[in-house]
Amino acid sequence: MSTGSISDRLVEGFAGGLPSPTRGVRKLVSLVGFVAVWWLFYEFGVLNFEHFVSPVTTIVEFAGALAGQPLTEGGDTIYLHAVYSGARVAVGVVAAALLAIPLGLVVGTSDRWENLLYPALEALRPIPPISWLPIAIIVFPALALGSISVPLPALFVVFIGSFFPIFTNTIEGARTIETEYGQAARSLGAGSGDVFRHVVLPATLPSIITGLSLGVGLGWITVVAAELLTGGPGLGYIIIQGSRLLQNQVVVIGMLAVGALGYATSALVEALGNWLMPWSTE
Repeated sequence: MSTGSISDRLVEGFAGGLPSPTRGVRKLVSLVGFVAVWWLFYEFGVLNFEHFVSPVTTIVEFAGALAGQPLTEGGDTIYLHAVYSGARVAVGVVAAALLAIPLGLVVGTSDRWENLLYPALEALRPIPPISWLPIAIIVFPALALGSISVPLPALFVVFIGSFFPIFTNTIEGARTIETEYGQAARSLGAGSGDVFRHVVLPATLPSIITGLSLGVGLGWITVVAAELLTGGPGLGYIIIQGSRLLQNQVVVIGMLAVGALGYATSALVEALGNWLMPWSTE
């Protein structure tokens, strides 16, 4: 028996005798490890981190922000900024999904529509979403609903950023459907609508959910970038204001808020997928 196999069995036997950590414990270890590395970088001045802000200071400031302390000169709390950014992401992603999913299903299941639509949309896909902002500022007029100003340029940038991941994933999901499935359904008397409802849509749902998850993530990226340039309430505004005033803790608080909200919205998309596809969790 080789030395390698003996050592492998010893490791396996030792590991097998230890209790397996729960999913929550593993996630907590990940967060604690991140804070520990941050603290070490700050304490030992790695990559000039001594000029940044310590995790202890950030945690204290973040707790104060969660308690309602204002972060900007206008006295606005982090909750107000989060609501503005979250609303922009929600509107942009939902609008993108309402257009991208039907288009993706049409392009993915029809050669004629693929030849007609896909080349133009594929040419637009590599363009960075934030580069559309100057055009959006010129094209979209200012819109106000009562006392609330609707930032159409920022919404458009979020829409563009979310559209293409949802669109391309829907296409790929529709393309992977075996033609035999549709033929079998039609041989049993199913019409085109029944085939779409009971074959095409369920088979494409995993790809659609993946696209939605990617779209939500890019939605947060693009909304922060748009708010950095356009100003106004929002988490991106917190970050740029903190940078201008050399308040690094405010910058990090804004970043942490974006990360937490992005994680939460991705979890919501995952829960939506589990609800729409109960068979995937069995």
